[in-house]
Amino acid sequence: MRETATESVGRGTPLSRLASMLELCQPLMASSRAPLRVFPGEHDAGSAEAEAAAFDAEAVARCNEVLTAIGGSRGWTTPQFVWPAPAQPSSLEVALSNFFGLEPGTWRSIAASPGGPSLASEVHGIDLAAPPDRRRIHAAGLPSFESFARGQPGDEAIIIIPPCGVPAELFRPWLAALSARYLVVTYENPYLFGAWAALPVPAGELATEAAYVGAILEAYGISRAHLVGICGGAPIALAAAAELGPKVASMIVCHADLNFGAQIPRSPFQKQFQGFLFEAGANLERAREVLDLFLDPNMLFGVPTRLAPFILYPYGDLGLFHRYAKINYGLMAYDASDAARRLDQRLLIITSRTDRMTHPAASHHLHRTVNGSTLEERAKGSHHDILLPNPELFAAIHKFVDGGAGAAEHGGRA
Repeated sequence: MRETATESVGRGTPLSRLASMLELCQPLMASSRAPLRVFPGEHDAGSAEAEAAAFDAEAVARCNEVLTAIGGSRGWTTPQFVWPAPAQPSSLEVALSNFFGLEPGTWRSIAASPGGPSLASEVHGIDLAAPPDRRRIHAAGLPSFESFARGQPGDEAIIIIPPCGVPAELFRPWLAALSARYLVVTYENPYLFGAWAALPVPAGELATEAAYVGAILEAYGISRAHLVGICGGAPIALAAAAELGPKVASMIVCHADLNFGAQIPRSPFQKQFQGFLFEAGANLERAREVLDLFLDPNMLFGVPTRLAPFILYPYGDLGLFHRYAKINYGLMAYDASDAARRLDQRLLIITSRTDRMTHPAASHHLHRTVNGSTLEERAKGSHHDILLPNPELFAAIHKFVDGGAGAAEHGGRA
C-alpha cells in the first residue's frame, strides 16, 4: 500500500514535502475568494530571534519563488509566503500555516534551497503519490459529479459518504487502507466542488444527497454496497439505504449527526451550528455576517492541525458558504426516524461518550431502533479524530464488512 501525503510528512526532500501538502490543500486554496497568505505556523516556530534571522527579505522571496515554481509546474493555486506573520490572519490562513508546519523547519529548508535552473530541475523531478482514480458520473436528474476510487472494480464495494463540504483529498488514507480487498469509492457534491458556481443554488433536499449514492452504484456496476457515513454523511447513508434496499448490504455510521426529533438530545454545538446554518442559508447578506464568525482563527480551537484545511473548505468563498449552509442545514434538519425504522441491513454504529459536538444519544437511539445493530462506543475520542487515519478504525470496518460475506441474502446478519 502506497503512503499518502499526510502519512509521509517528514519524508523526502523539502520540496517534495511542500508539494505534497500543496496538493492536498488545493481545494481550499483554489476556492478562496482572496489569495491566502502562509507563514511559519505553531509547529514550525523556534525562537523569535532564530525566525527573524531565517526569514529576511531574500528568504521570503525564495520561499515564494519555490511556491510559484511548484504551482506553475502543476497548474496549482499557491499561497503567498509572508514574514512576519500578519497581525490579523484568517482562520483559513492559520489552518494552512499550521498544516504546512507539521514538518518542523519546512520553511527554513525551503528558504535555503537553490533557485534558478537548479530549482526548476528539482521541481520537475518531484514524484508525488499516485492520486485515486477519478471518474465523472452522469445521472438523470443530477448534475454530473466527481467520484474517487481505489481497488479492483467489481460488483461489491465500500462507499464512503463524507461530511458535508469535506474534500475527497482528506479520504486518500481511507481509500488506500480499505482497498486491499474491496473497491472503495467516495465523491464530492457538485453544488460545492468543481464548477459549483455554474449551478443554481441548491434547495438542500436530502433526496438529492441520497441520489448521489445510487448514481455511484449504477456507474460502477455495484450490486452489493457497504456504506460508511461519517458525521453529516450518516443521514445520507440512512436515507440511501432505505431507498436502495437490497443493493446496500451493510452500513457503518461514525459519530453520526442524526436528528430523531426533540425527544433525542442534541449537543449545544449542534443546536448552535444548525442555527448558524439556517441564518447563512437565508441570503448572502446574512451569510456574510455568519461567515465572518468562522473566519476568526479562534474557531480553530480543538480542531486537529491535520484536519483544519479540509473542514474549512466551505468557508473560502461567500457564495460557496451560502450553498454549504443550505445543504448542511438540510442534513441536520432531516428527521431520520422513518429511514431508521425501514433499515434491515447489517449496521455498525461507532460513537464516543466524550464527543462534545455530536451528541452520542442519537447513536444509542439508532441502535435501539435497528434490530441486530452493533454499537461500539469509545471511552474517549473527539468528534474530529474519527476523520484522522486510524488503523484500528480501518480494521474494524474491514472486520464488519467481511463478517457479512457469508450471509445467505442481503438482510442476513452474521
